[in-house]
Amino acid sequence: MNPKPKAKSKNWRVKCQDTADGTGDLIIPLSVDLLSTIKVANGDKLDLEVKPNGTIILTPVRT
Repeated sequence: MNPKPKAKSKNWRVKCQDTADGTGDLIIPLSVDLLSTIKVANGDKLDLEVKPNGTIILTPVRT
């Protein structure tokens, strides 16, 4: 059985925001378009992967 071809990926470029609370945490603003495209909503879990070049990859956690 041949695997289905992957859908063409989209990329979004956002500027992370410092939480300014001294923790080093960041806020990643996610647009409605991005949330709709990856089919997630408030409260859904996302897997976060940081690449060596600083790129952050978010993937919905499906259970």
